[in-house]
Amino acid sequence: MKRSAQFLEAMAAYDSDNASLALHLMERCAEAGDPVACYTTALWYQNGEGTPADSRRCTYWMEHLEQLAEDGNLEAQWEMSCKLRWGVMLPLNIERANHWLERAADGGYGEARHHLAWYYESGQYDYPVDKAAAESWYQRAFEQGHPETLYLFAIRQFKDGKPTEAALELLRKAADKGFQQAWHVLRSVTH
Repeated sequence: MKRSAQFLEAMAAYDSDNASLALHLMERCAEAGDPVACYTTALWYQNGEGTPADSRRCTYWMEHLEQLAEDGNLEAQWEMSCKLRWGVMLPLNIERANHWLERAADGGYGEARHHLAWYYESGQYDYPVDKAAAESWYQRAFEQGHPETLYLFAIRQFKDGKPTEAALELLRKAADKGFQQAWHVLRSVTH
């Protein structure tokens, strides 16, 4: 998802070692309902960046992130699935992570759809290996133009190690959406 100008300004302040301004701006983004800003604000409060460490404010922003997820924000649902899956600022909980992943995927969040397909394909994170379910989720992610899924489908179009026209078209679409690996493959097969 594209970040707001204020979010980018907060990150620029952070990169310029102005942590106090960065925190102020990021917190305003979080107040406006940006899920990534909620997490970033919580992290900065936990680490004491731009302010003394404050576990209460950290907890507040993680709870705010969860509330956004509960309210149906797909990006917040995706973020909750990631934080719970890897135990980042929340206790590791695969069952809850899968719950949020499935809600985000059902709601149409491309990244969630792609990862759910991958987990069904590989049998990771308590998902059974289920090729039909994997293909169904990959197809949904592909239809909405998820860049990594476009790339995956492009690679499937190679014949004898060489890209077909269909593969090149999909690689271009994935690259145009910012998927760097697609750019690397395009450069290697077109030069």
